[in-house]
Amino acid sequence: MLAKASMNIYSDTSSLFSNASRHADAKNQQEAAAIADLLEVHKQGKISMLRSNLSRHELERTRSVKQKDALLRDFLLLVPVAKDEKVLGFDSIQTDPFGGFVTNPLVSDVQDEPLVERLMKELGLPKPDAQHLAQGISNKADVFLTRDEEHFIKQRLTIESQFKIKVRLPSELLSEI
Repeated sequence: MLAKASMNIYSDTSSLFSNASRHADAKNQQEAAAIADLLEVHKQGKISMLRSNLSRHELERTRSVKQKDALLRDFLLLVPVAKDEKVLGFDSIQTDPFGGFVTNPLVSDVQDEPLVERLMKELGLPKPDAQHLAQGISNKADVFLTRDEEHFIKQRLTIESQFKIKVRLPSELLSEI
């Protein structure tokens, strides 16, 4: 029986290996190497690297088929968060006079919409970034893994003081574990 991973790490889309490795500069190559090492630790069961459908929706907009396929492979290596979608209700339509009907669930890809609004207002985060952070917080991740320095790393002290989550670059997290 495998021991439970000691650390849950929510990975945003920027921290997928193929997003970092496609850049030739030294900083991105360093982060790509750190992501590869973190994935090895994840495969050993020592940490749990998490993903949400938000990343899948983002990577599906990638124009290059080769890059999109690489990102999808990276995405599938990660563990789905427990609370990925929130059911908001159902839309039912009667389809015939004999009582047949179709019901479709109405879902949100974010667990806590008020938290998304708060993150956008207080931190000035774009909505997709606020949604990712809200998913990490809602799923009680220990670490929010990102390469987005402008929106997350520069504001990590504020985020960490308000929420029970650390914000780390892949290279920083690797040096801490």
